[in-house]
Amino acid sequence: MLIAIKPVTSPEEIQILDQVIQEIWPEVYTKIIGADQVAYMLRTFQSKENIEQDLTRGMRYFLLMDNNQPVGYTAYVDKPDEIYLSKLYLHKKVRGKGYGSQVFQWYESSASGKTLRLNVNKYNEQAIAVYEARGFERIEACQIDIGEGYIMDDFVYEKVF
Repeated sequence: MLIAIKPVTSPEEIQILDQVIQEIWPEVYTKIIGADQVAYMLRTFQSKENIEQDLTRGMRYFLLMDNNQPVGYTAYVDKPDEIYLSKLYLHKKVRGKGYGSQVFQWYESSASGKTLRLNVNKYNEQAIAVYEARGFERIEACQIDIGEGYIMDDFVYEKVF
């Protein structure tokens, strides 16, 4: 089954994206960063308002669709020498079906001559295993103060095409 990658451009699509984020984020991150930081991230960096701002700053968001049902989302910023893969999340119910691989193939097909770069939480072992299996290399660790006493404690990975 092929996943459809649908650009998010309208207020209605932003609303659908917001619903997907509200479903996925607590499931993925509560055990890693705790419920309080998840709530903070949903209020700030993952909010509808922030998505709208991201879109005006050049970030591109996409709904990942299975049989016309949203099952995840992805977002990136295209820079002259790199594609920064900012977000890639799938519902738990569809993980392991090859959808993530399809999304990576989509990214890789447009990354010719560029570096595909991403950040991942140091404790998100499942995502790290996926990135490393796809040939990404860890290039550094970083800690980013995101406000209200919270830190993003990440590894940076990249793959050159």
